[in-house]
Amino acid sequence: MKSYHLLFIIAASFLFLLSCKEGSKTEVALSVENLQAELQKRLITAEAGDKIILPAGTFSFKRSLSLNDTPDITIKGAGKGKTILSFKGQIEGAEGILAKNVKGLTLEGFTVADSKGDAIKVQGCTNVIMRDLETTWTNGKLATNGAYGLYPVSSTNVLMEECEASFAMDAGIYVGQSTNVVVRNNYVHDNVAGLEIENTRNGEVYKNIARNNTGGMLIFDMPDLPQANGDRIKFYNNLMENNNGENFAPKGMVVSTIPPGSGMIIMSHSNIEAHDNIIRGHKTLGIAVNSWLFTGVPFESKDFDPYATNIHLHDNEITDTKGPSDNTTEYGQLITNLLGGEAYDLIIDGILKPGEPSSYCFTNNGDITFVNLNAGLGTALEDMTKNMNNDLSKFDCALPDFDTSEHDAWLAGM
Repeated sequence: MKSYHLLFIIAASFLFLLSCKEGSKTEVALSVENLQAELQKRLITAEAGDKIILPAGTFSFKRSLSLNDTPDITIKGAGKGKTILSFKGQIEGAEGILAKNVKGLTLEGFTVADSKGDAIKVQGCTNVIMRDLETTWTNGKLATNGAYGLYPVSSTNVLMEECEASFAMDAGIYVGQSTNVVVRNNYVHDNVAGLEIENTRNGEVYKNIARNNTGGMLIFDMPDLPQANGDRIKFYNNLMENNNGENFAPKGMVVSTIPPGSGMIIMSHSNIEAHDNIIRGHKTLGIAVNSWLFTGVPFESKDFDPYATNIHLHDNEITDTKGPSDNTTEYGQLITNLLGGEAYDLIIDGILKPGEPSSYCFTNNGDITFVNLNAGLGTALEDMTKNMNNDLSKFDCALPDFDTSEHDAWLAGM
């Protein structure tokens, strides 16, 4: 497949250089004494080009911090773990920090802890850099924690790097309904889902580490959202290791079905190339690929494609996948009942898009254990038990290059 890694590096470097043009910014340095009283005021009165500098220290807030509409804004602390914005006593607001409709946004070098809801949400923004950030909930794994740690959504041209996210009751890093995204060199641990890419188009995800989450890394396409049908994600050189943590998501959420011991799950997304990833030490599954239809949950959107198509998994290292599989969630119970508690390196539901029988290609992933549930031949438990097989040979194939025209147009316009 054609790689556009170099083009992403050029784009990310360009964004970095834009963020470093100090001469074009007005620097506003807040002191330890006035930060709590002044930060929200500075965000309200900010002018295009302002760079707000946060000192080292721990600062408590009772209300969300918000930034709206003002372009070319930087908020920079002394480093994650050094500048800590604590929302432990938050009484108002759905997030810790919310940035909306900002064109040219850099968030760098601080921690957001114990927000009532999502920690850092970036919505409807363009040209976003999220660097050296941390989000966490200090009381550990609780269903009352916020859903998302680092949460860019409905945004365009997003670079996220050198960040850490932990103890989110949904996903530590969640990139949703966005276009042109680079997520690299981040560490996610002790979340339900470590890193999740959802309904996103044109992305590269590489050199990230996921440990001790319920599920390490997810690529999902969900129905009935404003941006349907995620497309073209390259996913490589990531480490997913020992993601066997308990699932502490509230019942009824999609992630509450993820069984502890899941390395990577791909659902309903199209055009994914995952290669040179290390996936090891999981008690239920290494990688699972399934359609939305396998969930049995109805949807209304006529634009939503429920199938996973053009999935190319190659040259990955999937090792030490050892059961017994976990049966504390619905998906885990199904897998356990079907497979007798045995863990598998690669599991597919077998519900393929009609007319596209070769839309999955799995090559050079080592001597892996594999099962095709063949749920497309009947979703009843007895049907799957009868129809499932371990024939990996039919998926020994190649896929055509991605259509990168949308991504290339973005680069050409920069």
